Amino acid sequence: MSNDLSADPVPLSRGETRGEPRQRVRGPARGLLARLDRHFFALAVLPSFLAVFLVTVLPFLAGLGLSFSSISSTHDGIFPLTLHNYSRIAGDDQAKTVLRNTFEYAGAAVLLEVVLGVLLAVLLSQKSRIMPGFRVVYLLPLTAASVVAATSWGALLNTSQGWINYWLGLLHLGQPNWLASTKLAMPSVVITELWSGVPVVALLVLAALLGAPQDPIEAAMVDGATAWQRFRYVTLPAVRPVIALAALLRVVAAFQQFALFQILTGGGPGLSTTVLNYYVYKQAFAFNNIGYGAALATLMVGLMAIPLGLLFAASRRGRA
Repeated sequence: MSNDLSADPVPLSRGETRGEPRQRVRGPARGLLARLDRHFFALAVLPSFLAVFLVTVLPFLAGLGLSFSSISSTHDGIFPLTLHNYSRIAGDDQAKTVLRNTFEYAGAAVLLEVVLGVLLAVLLSQKSRIMPGFRVVYLLPLTAASVVAATSWGALLNTSQGWINYWLGLLHLGQPNWLASTKLAMPSVVITELWSGVPVVALLVLAALLGAPQDPIEAAMVDGATAWQRFRYVTLPAVRPVIALAALLRVVAAFQQFALFQILTGGGPGLSTTVLNYYVYKQAFAFNNIGYGAALATLMVGLMAIPLGLLFAASRRGRA
């Protein structure tokens, strides 16, 4: 044991006290710890990758395989792999109507959600004593599930007992059949979607507005810029990536929407409110055409990948 008191003391690890003999890892255990340390990142993310593979990639691959078959729940045995289901889509007039409904619904819903959501976020970002209370009120629809929103709006839009027609009747403005009219059914579903979708966009943009640097805005005010000029040339560029992300999320949500159509209209009247997601359900489970439904679902995934690719391309141009 060395008696040199001037030597630097050996640093203690957590939980170790001075005077106790220090336990050092030696031999194979030390090599194992070193290898674990080198591969720590891979080990940390491996469970997440496995979860994504099991709940996303594997079901997609299974559906892709089914889309090349003529399988149904009443058939047994091995089914040939053909392109029949995809060629059937090209000749299906109902599928063309459904695709047009899907793009009309998604386009109208996402455009209005982004515009109204940004305006609402700008309003909620104003400094005022009553604004925190308004934020809670306007963001409350976020807590409602799609089933609850559809059921509530179905009651409001009821022709004979709904509150909307009741007040329209008092004002002598007529009592339209909101959910049974081929002209009003889709706008009614879009309004219901806006009720729960606008707060999502507003929340994301509001967080970006509150976190944006204030120095450029104050400098623009000193230079005499108007409120519109400050928003157009200073605030909007700062939150543009968040708006793009919100738009992408709402596009995906619009393509996945099912509860509103099932509860409010059932896809009718006729095919006026049948969108692709609902058509997949009807073909696969109501009409027992599982292979054809899988082909339609694969088409829907491809359509959803288009805005995702455009967003990535726009983000790469922004970094360049």
